[in-house]
Amino acid sequence: MNHPENPPSDALPGGGQPQSDSTESPLLAGDTPTPNENAAPDQAVPLKPSWLHPTSLIFDLISHSRELIVPAAIAIFGAASGNLTGLYFGMAIFIPAFILSAFRYFTLRYKIDNGELVVKKGLLFRRIRTVPISRIQNIDLLQNPLHRLFRVAEVKIETASGTEPEAVLRVLSLKKFGELREQIFLRDPITNPQITSPTSAPEPDAQIPMPETRASQLLVSIPTSWLIKAGIASNRGLVFLGIAMGAWYQFKLWQYVNLDDLKQMLPSLDGTLRNTLLIAALALAILIVLRVASVAWFISRFHGYQLQLCGEDLRISCGLFTKITATVPRNRIQLISIHRPLFLRWMGLASIRIETAGGGGMSGQDKSNSRRWFVPVLPEQGIATLIQQLRTGIEWQEKSLDWKPLSQNTGRRLRRRAIVRATVLAVIGVLISQPWGWLAGVVALPFLVLWEAKKSSALRYVRTEQYVVYRSGLLTPKTSITFWDKVQTVSISQTPFDKRWKMGTLRIDTAAAGPAEHYIRVHYLDAAFAYHEFKAISCESSKFEPDFG
Repeated sequence: MNHPENPPSDALPGGGQPQSDSTESPLLAGDTPTPNENAAPDQAVPLKPSWLHPTSLIFDLISHSRELIVPAAIAIFGAASGNLTGLYFGMAIFIPAFILSAFRYFTLRYKIDNGELVVKKGLLFRRIRTVPISRIQNIDLLQNPLHRLFRVAEVKIETASGTEPEAVLRVLSLKKFGELREQIFLRDPITNPQITSPTSAPEPDAQIPMPETRASQLLVSIPTSWLIKAGIASNRGLVFLGIAMGAWYQFKLWQYVNLDDLKQMLPSLDGTLRNTLLIAALALAILIVLRVASVAWFISRFHGYQLQLCGEDLRISCGLFTKITATVPRNRIQLISIHRPLFLRWMGLASIRIETAGGGGMSGQDKSNSRRWFVPVLPEQGIATLIQQLRTGIEWQEKSLDWKPLSQNTGRRLRRRAIVRATVLAVIGVLISQPWGWLAGVVALPFLVLWEAKKSSALRYVRTEQYVVYRSGLLTPKTSITFWDKVQTVSISQTPFDKRWKMGTLRIDTAAAGPAEHYIRVHYLDAAFAYHEFKAISCESSKFEPDFG
């Protein structure tokens, strides 16, 4: 199969056939992998009880570094100043922490036996956790630069419970990780019948082994040019702006900036024009720095991004400094959400997020990569093909959907709301500045009316024989799709204002953790129509057993 860290030399960003030197190659691979007919399913053998890698001591201490910062600082300061009391105090806290890490290392064992992953830890208070490997859904791997230096990785194992990872093995050698992963992914030859020999051998410097031999298909590969565009369109650099402002005030950096020297660069201009140009130049510099920081964030997080279909599992691998791989079983996808931020939309690009059953116990970084940032950027023309790969058997043609209209009273209701808001703004203006403060409400009124009209026109809802689609958002349109077998609850509600305007709100929920940040809450539907849809969705979804993946 195609190794996600080391694709064949002729592999293209989309996994298709070789083309010209253009970086904007096809997004999706259309060829279906052909299994090796002569290969027989491998039989998993029991994995003997194993320890974690010895470097677990180091990584366990690092993971608790926040708790050790104060005693370490006291010890260092005491040693530097010759105060042995401070040194002893710091050591009295630091040494037990090291002993506790060593205790965790020497008492933790894991093995696979009789179709179960068994994790044992503790001595006085012994804890044994068994996880049937048939229920293991995700095996996520994290490799930061220090992990890569020692050729180890942190491994998180999840089932569909979603409350927290069933097991966190910090850390395993890549060889042990490969053995563990192979045992789990070869657990069921019936559900994973495609067993083939690898099409290419891993490179010598490969960091993350892919030992399982199921046939894989490369769905998406993101070139750096797409990440640069996504960074330019993103506001991720605001994080760095906050850090810079904190450093500016913390270290009083303004003392080292002399604006008079900058003003002397424009000696022929009057004071007002000169100050205006300086402010504009400063704003432009900040904007450029923010965009550069956003580009750097996208490249460091998603460098080498690949999405592969391996059997029925979707495999993500990416990262420049911290390598992350995540596995999402395709049948666990509860909701697919297409996000089109304004600037990204102008470039003909979008992003795709997913929600899965469970996943709530994942760390922020893992969830960000495998759920919230499932596909961080891809061209519009590749969306339909990818969605049809994520959910087999459906046809996705967004432009041909027959969107259902909102209530006929929606426009009148929203115009009145805009008038109320403008009135409140005018009253506040009068209280702040008399006698002309009320002009603020008058000036804002047409913009508020236009905003409400555009916002309501962006609301869309449709129900088909296969799925339910909801779209909302003006500056960042979001289109979310859920399927009949994934609907867990459906409800209809009316506020007093809804009753006044004969409207209702339709709510559809799935067993998902919410990283898509787009809930199916269809407002401003005609009350009779909302009730009709409520009954139809309830009837259709009741035909399926509750499906949490």
